[in-house]
Amino acid sequence: MDVAEATIERPGVKRFIGIDWDFGALRTAGPRYWAFITVLLIFTLLGILGWIAFLTQGAAVMAQRDEFTWGLWFSNYMYYVGLSAGGLVVYASVHLFGAEQFRPLARLAVLQAGVLVMIALLGDITDLVRPWRMFWFVVTPNPTSIFVYTGSAAGAYMVLCFADLWVMITGKGGEKLAHRMTLIALPFAIYLHTTTAYVLALNKSRELWNTAVMVPIFLTSATASGVALLMIAAYIMQYFGVFKFKPSMFRSLSTFLSTVIIIDLFLLFVEIITVYWPTAAKLGHTERMSFFLTGSYAWMFLPVLVLGIGSFALLAGRKTRHLPVIQLSAAAMYVVAIFLKRYTLMSMGFATGTLGQYQAPYLPSLVEVLLWLGLLAFGLLFMTVGAKVLPMVEPEHGHGEMHGEAHASEHAEIVPAMVPETVPETVPETG
Repeated sequence: MDVAEATIERPGVKRFIGIDWDFGALRTAGPRYWAFITVLLIFTLLGILGWIAFLTQGAAVMAQRDEFTWGLWFSNYMYYVGLSAGGLVVYASVHLFGAEQFRPLARLAVLQAGVLVMIALLGDITDLVRPWRMFWFVVTPNPTSIFVYTGSAAGAYMVLCFADLWVMITGKGGEKLAHRMTLIALPFAIYLHTTTAYVLALNKSRELWNTAVMVPIFLTSATASGVALLMIAAYIMQYFGVFKFKPSMFRSLSTFLSTVIIIDLFLLFVEIITVYWPTAAKLGHTERMSFFLTGSYAWMFLPVLVLGIGSFALLAGRKTRHLPVIQLSAAAMYVVAIFLKRYTLMSMGFATGTLGQYQAPYLPSLVEVLLWLGLLAFGLLFMTVGAKVLPMVEPEHGHGEMHGEAHASEHAEIVPAMVPETVPETVPETG
């Protein structure tokens, strides 16, 4: 009897689309797990109530205005799309570059990427006063609008992520198909993040947006924050008994994270120096940037620098980089830093109007905050339940066509929680 047959005979396991869904794991989940689920359900419900208020009362309940036509919804779209990059990078590093130390994390990484793009798209839909008008966006696209390209790319990328996850779980096509899927997903992810950055960069009337360096800055910050979030998610899943990872995997992840962070900070400092360099400075650029360094917008931008430098400083020490508290602190700091960075990027285009008039900082309304928290909770709920019922632990021999006995020891990087390491890692602990 093979692993799949043994798994499906377990109580509570149902096979659907070639995957064994372990619903029995929910019945045996511990009180910590269900307390977390309850909190997420409450915030999801609050988000639904906020959306109902928006649908019934219109845009008057939002803090967006003529001068700030994009608000929290768009900064969240940039943020969630960017965060999805981390999962794809980790997944691609396994199948394209042979980074076997990340293989135990690959399925969780792809699940996280798909969920993040899903809530990014849901944020776009909830911002519409009449969401059913999305039909016309699909059937009558405007080819000169960059939103057509980034929106369609996000939808296709979400489908790709979930298709990749299905291939990884079912093993259909073996390593050859997984490798080909990665070859499709990786350039598609770059295309998605590039077109999202171009939403800002192609606005020539907004000085701080209209820069070619916006694309690489977006890519590096997306990768860094996505890897940081994946590290946090891995620790959370391990805390709830879904996985148990070896410390060596977290060390590799933190080393990679520190490398991307320093590149991201370098690009940001290069842009700031270019704006203020005496022989290169332009009046419109320097005046607008000053709002974010010393003016009324500094509260949202200076923490980006402080948290970014601080997170790199924590990970720079080779003797302390392996400590879980250091890894989690640095990852959490950078996830918050990039959220503020996305919020700042959105504000940079609106801090001064197209006619040069100053605009007071935008702060979201209560309804907008509820929508944001509701979507975030829904995404976490989707991922938390998915990680519990789906076979997220990589079997010892992985895909049939790619692994032999030589890889068995490499796949021992992960074992089910609360199970002795001598037991084959076929099914995650459901406690």
